[in-house]
Amino acid sequence: MIWSSPYFIFGCVVAYLLVSIGIVYWWHSEEATEEDFYVAGRSVGYIPNSFSIVATVMSGGIYLGTVGWFYLKGVSFLGYGFAYAFMVFPLWFIGKRLWPVGKAFNYSTAQDFYGDFYQSDILRLLGAVGSITFLIPYFASNAVAMGTILERFAGIPYVWGVIILLVVGVGYTLYGGMRGVIYTDVFQGALSLAFGVVAVFYLLYLAGGYTKMIDTLPPTRTLFSGDAVAFGLFIGWFIFMASHPLTLSDRMTRMYTIRSLDEYRRNVVLTGVMLLVMVLIFALLGLLSYSFTGPGQKMDQAILLTIQRQAPWLMAWLVVVVWACGMSTLDSGLVGLDAMLSKDIIRGYIKKDIAQDKEIRTGKWAMVIFGLLALWIALARPPYVWALIKLVVMFHMQFLPLLIGALYWKRASKLGAEVGWLVGVALGIYYTFFSGSPPPINVGGAPAPGVFALIVNTILFVVISYIASPVPAENRARFDRVWNGNTDQAGYEASRGRPEHSGRPRQGESESTPGQSKSTKV
Repeated sequence: MIWSSPYFIFGCVVAYLLVSIGIVYWWHSEEATEEDFYVAGRSVGYIPNSFSIVATVMSGGIYLGTVGWFYLKGVSFLGYGFAYAFMVFPLWFIGKRLWPVGKAFNYSTAQDFYGDFYQSDILRLLGAVGSITFLIPYFASNAVAMGTILERFAGIPYVWGVIILLVVGVGYTLYGGMRGVIYTDVFQGALSLAFGVVAVFYLLYLAGGYTKMIDTLPPTRTLFSGDAVAFGLFIGWFIFMASHPLTLSDRMTRMYTIRSLDEYRRNVVLTGVMLLVMVLIFALLGLLSYSFTGPGQKMDQAILLTIQRQAPWLMAWLVVVVWACGMSTLDSGLVGLDAMLSKDIIRGYIKKDIAQDKEIRTGKWAMVIFGLLALWIALARPPYVWALIKLVVMFHMQFLPLLIGALYWKRASKLGAEVGWLVGVALGIYYTFFSGSPPPINVGGAPAPGVFALIVNTILFVVISYIASPVPAENRARFDRVWNGNTDQAGYEASRGRPEHSGRPRQGESESTPGQSKSTKV
């Protein structure tokens, strides 16, 4: 068998897609309720949730891009790598307080929490609109990567690769909801981890072991530089990884899906272990790529050339893994966009008394439209699509100060949150698209516009919150009761004239309580 044959590679991609469709068919959300479709009935165990987080963090180009960065930078890029594993600490400190209020107030989106806690239409509406606007090109970028790699290695025209990805991804997400997405992520995450382990051990074997591999590398690849640029890069990526993955709307939703806080604690530990393993895999594959191919390769070509030359029997697996990473980002993002449009925009501001089944049906139609827009962008291949990806990252990073402030700081104010967030987003847009020079603070190569905007945002949030009135004590008390373990939340809400699990109360909002999922397929 010719392992790198285009027919074999395409056959493996088709087999992967068929298995994913089968998983969705088995684990799909059976009940047409908001809670089941958007957050899997809040009944997911820690193992599938951990795999889902890891698979979603690993976007379409991560095995090309991240390994390529280690190829280019050597161990000087460890700040980026270990920031992945560091991410579990904010994941715990944010999630252990976000999960209980999500369950108590029936949150399905990030904007549910921001809008409810700060009683802010700006954060709820503009946050949802911005996320939807910027995430669609993000999906398109994954489709670009998938179409390109299928064209190169399977001989399938680019246009068909893009269409296959989006048709299958949108199709099974429509059918499966968040529950189907999470269990396909288990499959996709396992595929990615297994490939990394096998590839590292096999290439190390070919290189004669770790020590011999290190001996072939120049000192610039094996020693961490103490200069300002390298140190800035190291610190900058910690800031980046502590903010953007946890505030992206689809990833934040994962904190709502798990069945209990104890399960969430285990989820954080297992997620940290898997992310640390992935960091070591990326670092070793980057160094091995340099050892086998030498300098001068493009960052996203290094691992491809290494596998092609040294381990062609892994080529089809690598292509499938790249597809799996892209698909896991696409499917969870689509559910997140669906929830934001349906809950935060349509129910929040257009039709407040919309029935749940109609809300979900409307969101599914919107999901099709989102997929078509991503398809249009991917087929056009606009030169600015990668700048839009930076904008996605920058936009979501700006939620971090007001998220932590709401969870842990009693002085947090609505005005501080709104002004800090708006200024941060505006600065990020300016330095991404309009400024001919980098921002005043450039942290050694990390996404500088986002980090600089985050610093300004945080300063404004803190200063204004000290001057302005904090969130009203009555509203904060709702959250404190949950965080203090008060289980009589339903009676408390009823005594204040709120429907149970309503989230933010709105004039004319339906008094019906969302149905509780009764699915047992978990």
